[in-house]
Amino acid sequence: MNPVVRLLRKFSSTTKSINEEDITILKKKLRCKFKSVGMLELDTLINNYLNTNINNMDKQKAKLLYNLMNVDTTNLLKLFYFYSNKENQKVEKLAEYMKNVDEEEIKDTFKLLIDILHNNEKLVRS
Repeated sequence: MNPVVRLLRKFSSTTKSINEEDITILKKKLRCKFKSVGMLELDTLINNYLNTNINNMDKQKAKLLYNLMNVDTTNLLKLFYFYSNKENQKVEKLAEYMKNVDEEEIKDTFKLLIDILHNNEKLVRS
């Protein structure tokens, strides 16, 4: 078998999940960012999402969460309120706040944002 193929198979079969220490660091950074400016709503939303999805959190989702962290907290709160209305499903609003990110990553971040909102709806209903 070709060595390149073996390497690709080995790489593709390794788990790409994020370890517990990385999750803890991510949580601490998120909590520090949102609590320091009094954004407990954002802290609660994202922390609940992390707690619910801790077992299937991978490095890609962590990167997308860091993308959300790069958005100013006031604007991020506006985005959550904007997208909580199910009629507002256009990516352009999020793209306004994420200038230096490629289009595919913006779409993935949008899906994550919507996923966080859906997770919150499930928690509120239960």
